[in-house]
Amino acid sequence: MSSLAVPVHDRTNVPTVIDFLHDRLSGYDTHLLDWIRIYPMTDQQHQPQLPGQHPPVTLSTCWPPRDTWLDCDEPQARHKFRIKVNIWQGEDYPAMENNWGRVPARPIRRRSVPERYTTRGLCEWNYPDRLSATVHALTRALFLFLAQTHQIDLPPSNSNASALGHRWAIEWLRNNGQATAAAAMSAQLVQWHLIQSNGLQG
Repeated sequence: MSSLAVPVHDRTNVPTVIDFLHDRLSGYDTHLLDWIRIYPMTDQQHQPQLPGQHPPVTLSTCWPPRDTWLDCDEPQARHKFRIKVNIWQGEDYPAMENNWGRVPARPIRRRSVPERYTTRGLCEWNYPDRLSATVHALTRALFLFLAQTHQIDLPPSNSNASALGHRWAIEWLRNNGQATAAAAMSAQLVQWHLIQSNGLQG
């Protein structure tokens, strides 16, 4: 049974990950969070989004609160923030996937600003095992919750969520004696900070 104040529905048997996140969330207010669900990823979800990409091994979703009335015929029940992640349960770890992070600056088209650049893009991530992938996926969704409830002073972007996912996954790996894997993930995080230090707006 999870010690988190918010209900956690875990269908992947990761109680140690839930305890780790409970410790990391102890200084935050989670009363606006309805529930967290950790589900296995289906074979259909575990398919590359684009040719040549790695198939995803994590999916993270943070649903914002819903108003009582929507643009529909019947009223919908009000709910608070909700988090769901899907994690690949296969035996092919370590596993790689393509997901949002910081990349070298590249131009983007903006009608109002002719010379505009971004440092957000798809990176290759390497998860040494299923548990570290679960930590990363949950942290990304939790970051969006914390940012949207103004408990973290950062924009609720996917690349910022990825950065916090790396930090907490690194801490998880170190706590579990996986120093080499933690160092590899730390190196990518340092690279992201160097990219950001160029002063370009992501």
